[in-house]
Amino acid sequence: MSCPQCAVGALHTGTPEGRIETVHGLPTYIADPPAGQEPKGIIVFLPDAFGLELVNNKLLADKYARRTNARVYLPDFMNGHYLGAHMFDVMDVILKKNGTWMDTFWKVPAVFQAIYNAAPFRFFNRESVSKPKVLKFFHDMRANEAASQAVGAAGFCWGGKWVFMLCADREKAANGKSLIDFGYTAHPSDIAMPQDAEAVKLPLSVCCGDNDAVFSLKQLQQCKEILEAKDKDKFEVVIVPGATHGFAVRGSPLEENATENGRQAEQQAVDWYNRWFEKSKT
Repeated sequence: MSCPQCAVGALHTGTPEGRIETVHGLPTYIADPPAGQEPKGIIVFLPDAFGLELVNNKLLADKYARRTNARVYLPDFMNGHYLGAHMFDVMDVILKKNGTWMDTFWKVPAVFQAIYNAAPFRFFNRESVSKPKVLKFFHDMRANEAASQAVGAAGFCWGGKWVFMLCADREKAANGKSLIDFGYTAHPSDIAMPQDAEAVKLPLSVCCGDNDAVFSLKQLQQCKEILEAKDKDKFEVVIVPGATHGFAVRGSPLEENATENGRQAEQQAVDWYNRWFEKSKT
């Protein structure tokens, strides 16, 4: 959680269709393609600060599985140290414009509650703790079920940093393959520009709003210039007008623009995965 926008959002309605199992040592939500469809490959979903438990993440994993015919893994890389959905209400109080002195009064306990929840998340999910878990999962997967399957990564906010890292292709699996074959990220957090973009080697699609308080428009434009100058076939950066941080996962269903922005991000991801799963066959 890098800023208030990392905890802003709304719950989505729906019933997840997948299941929770232990995969390579981690509790993992698994979404399968429609019945009778052989998986084209695997997509590993690296979530935002709300982690495994947020229903929005599970519902989006279901959509990816259904629309790409891939098996989707949503592992608990955070070991339970994620933000709860109650933070949406907390942030609404903090960010509400003051109308009366009571509005100001209620901000005080809300700020303390936000700090109380955010501090453990940042501590337990810092890079030195998370990186070994993320890499181990991908190594184990490549050594087993993904030894001969294409692997995509999907990263949101916190998870976006890891997609950039995996697409840098610095570390190989024991069988000599890259840990992933291609990646997609929406509104990534903690991206160091320009070095993270310059390091990317594997196909990567980025989706981000021009009103993102975490990944600024200046950084986003720089990322677009660096990636697309390498190869416009392997890299794309889509800038969504008016979209804020978190829109691909946590946009309010009550706001038409937020809903449409979320659909656009989903479609971009689905198109990217379908394209590269198809290319991986050749």
